This record gives sequence, C-alpha cells and structure tokens, in this order.
Amino acid sequence: MYNIYGQNPICLPNTIYKDSAAGIYPRPYNDSTKIGGITKAACIDQEYEFPLTVVIPSLITVPFGGIDVTVGLESAYLDTTKAVIGLPKGLRYFCNPGNCVMEKNKLGCITIKGKVAPENIPGIYNLVINLKLVTLIGTLDVAFPGPYFPGKYFLIVPPKDSSVCATSDLRVNNPYDGVLKAYPVPSDQKLTLTIDAERVGEPILRLCDITGRVVLTQKLSIIPGQNHIQIPVAHLANGSYTYIITEGTKSSTRRIIVWHD
Repeated sequence: MYNIYGQNPICLPNTIYKDSAAGIYPRPYNDSTKIGGITKAACIDQEYEFPLTVVIPSLITVPFGGIDVTVGLESAYLDTTKAVIGLPKGLRYFCNPGNCVMEKNKLGCITIKGKVAPENIPGIYNLVINLKLVTLIGTLDVAFPGPYFPGKYFLIVPPKDSSVCATSDLRVNNPYDGVLKAYPVPSDQKLTLTIDAERVGEPILRLCDITGRVVLTQKLSIIPGQNHIQIPVAHLANGSYTYIITEGTKSSTRRIIVWHD
C-alpha cells in the first residue's frame, strides 16, 4: 500500500502513478511521443514550483549483461543538495520525505521551487536528476534522463517580457471566468476551443510554443453560452503549446499538444 509521508509536506506525490514502474514521473520528455518532461516554464523574477513523483515498488527490472534482470528494491534516496544538476539560479529542490530517503512500496516526491533570479539568461536549461536505488544486490546509480531512462528534462526560462510570463500573481488568483475546453488533444489540422461564458466579453487568445514565442494572437467575441473557436494548427510543428485567455486582470492558461502523424 502506498503512503504519503510527513506532516505539512513540501509536496504531495501524484497517486495516479501509484501502480507505475520504479522511477520519477513525469518521465523525461520523449522526442518520439512528445510527452513527459517538465511542462511549466520558469519565468524570470517570478515564483516557480513544479512537482515530480518518485515511485519505489518492491521490484525493479534493470538491464544486466545484455538481459533484463528483476531484483528486489529496498529504498531510494537523493543527495539533499546535489541531486538535481542544471537548475537556474534561484531555484532549489525539496523532497517529501524531507531527508530525500524513500522507502519501498511508498510514493515520494521532489519539487523544484523558488524565485527565478533576474541574472538568469533566458533559454533552455537541461536538468539531470540523480537517484540512488538500494537493491538486494547493491546500490544502483540512476540518472533521469540517462541510460535507463532516456529523454530530456528541460526547463524553459522565457524572456521576462514573454506572454507566457504575463500571468501576474493577481491573474493567478483571478482566473478568466469562462469554462475552457479544447479538443481534440492531440490536434492535427485544427483545434476547437470551447468557452462556456456567462456574459459578453472580448478576451484575447494567445497561443505560445514551448519557448514562449507567440505563434497566434486573436481577439475573441464571446456571447453568453457556449462559444466554439476554430484554431488552425496544421502549420505548427509537433510539440507542446500553451494557450492563454486574458481579459482585463483575468487570465487562464492551458496546455495542448499538436501532433501530425
């Protein structure tokens, strides 16, 4: 049975992963499937937090001598200050449990947290999380991403004036008051954005790529009830995008995936 550690924990594991194989979730970003990785940009001079869940079952399968071998897993742990490499200045990581030692058959979590320092240079910061797995045959050093778990953990730090960073603390606590839905996800040729609104409005729609670059800006005319907005995406590259609906001090942000077979 999986348990959540601690009182007033710094983060809570996501129980959706409770039956998953050993590892850190979301897994590193996969170039083929376009899923996984760190999906939240870290904006300069703004508070940031992104949680990761650590799954420690009682067994783990690892490659050994050209074959897969299943061994007993006792626990896992991270160095409390040096396990995450590549973080922008101002960000640190914290664990639940606080000593970063996670027992088998329990979920743990790591959260990347802090205020992104102004001296950081905008760009892509590649992260590596080093986890030690204690097995019945010894301790195994595992890097995420690494040979056992390929992919990328990249953290986007957009320019300070990027629209991705336009959501102030006021807007975070004052979301756009229409109910937003987008389909299909992933989208191929076009995306349909549905807004269930209670009043007339003229919000601004912005669609941004993973670097924070605005690829579409559109002023919407919203009427009470259900509104359907068609967004062409056939010209966009495969990947993750963010759409932002802003009206006055109200703002809401959602993420979509564009995928062309």
